[in-house]
Amino acid sequence: MLTRPTDPSGDILPVLSSSDLLSGPEAAAVALRDHLNLFTGDWWENEARGNEIPELLALSRRTDQDAKALSSYLVSYIQSFPAVQSVSDVRAVFSGREFRFSCTAHTEADAAFPVSLSLT
Repeated sequence: MLTRPTDPSGDILPVLSSSDLLSGPEAAAVALRDHLNLFTGDWWENEARGNEIPELLALSRRTDQDAKALSSYLVSYIQSFPAVQSVSDVRAVFSGREFRFSCTAHTEADAAFPVSLSLT
C-alpha cells in the first residue's frame, strides 16, 4: 500500500517523487485514520460510505453496555479495512459525554500500530 503523507492536522502534503509516498504500516495507519474519519453522508460521491459512529452516539445512553456495542462496531469497521488483519488491546469508555476508543491494529506484514478515536 502506498499513500500520500499528511501533516499533523491531516492535510495531504505534496509529493515530488514516488519515494515521498508512505508505505508499510505507516501508510496503513494514515489510510485507516482517513477511513475512520469518513462518516456516513460525508462523501458526496457515495453517501452510504463511511462509519456510523455519530448516528450511534446520538442514540446511545452512554452506558458501559453502549460502550461495548460501539467498540464492537468499530472493531468490525477497522477489520473491514483491507490492510488490517486483526485488532487487539481494545479499550472503550465513556467519560462524561466523550467516547474514547483505542486499539492496536495488526497488518498482514506482522506490523502493528495504535488506533485511537475520541468523539463527543
